[in-house]
Amino acid sequence: MVVKEVWITRHGFREDWVNDHPPLPTHLSNDPPLSDIGRKQAQELKEYLKDKQIDRVYSSPFYRVLETVYPLVEACNIPLFIDNSMAEWYGLAHGRYLPPAPTSELKQLFPKLDDAHRSSIPLPTGTETEKDCHVRVKEGLNKLMAQLDHDGPEVVLLAGHAASVICAVRALLNDGSYPVRSGTCSLARLVRQDDQSWKIIENGNCQHLSLGEQRSWTFSGDVPDYEEK
Repeated sequence: MVVKEVWITRHGFREDWVNDHPPLPTHLSNDPPLSDIGRKQAQELKEYLKDKQIDRVYSSPFYRVLETVYPLVEACNIPLFIDNSMAEWYGLAHGRYLPPAPTSELKQLFPKLDDAHRSSIPLPTGTETEKDCHVRVKEGLNKLMAQLDHDGPEVVLLAGHAASVICAVRALLNDGSYPVRSGTCSLARLVRQDDQSWKIIENGNCQHLSLGEQRSWTFSGDVPDYEEK
């Protein structure tokens, strides 16, 4: 068996977009949780995906992404893993990569997380250009898909951030400039063809979200600008 279908989603609306002093469950200023809107989006995402036969979820290690997919994981008892291919991109905004909480701490916050799984690639340590992000995500997904094709799940959900969502779609399509839509909790869906290439069926789908598309973002250089775009 090989992976036949991949869903890709971005985390929900962030608390620090509406609150200058958000609570920090992991005690990291770079790791805010979802806002009330984001948690509603996560519930709507769960309702939309609960009958899509998703076999596994591979998430960024940042709290807001795990918080986004966790309602689905709990409702459908889907195995949840971390994969650093979907982790945050900071560009050149900092002199180093601002890491998430340790997996052991995330396991306490999200008990269904499989903390024994080894990510396809390690987290970055230094800065990443836009090109670096594309390379990192493609390398990670190539390794992950090779592993999954051997293991046998047919449908997987990848969950990340605007940049890693965009790069993931482009990596699977083998098209580094494909115009990906990436609103909060939006969905891309790709289906594998007979020649093993991927075809995109949904791009930035927000039909499941009562507030529609929110804060769609795209690359605009090597320093992320997440303001309304």
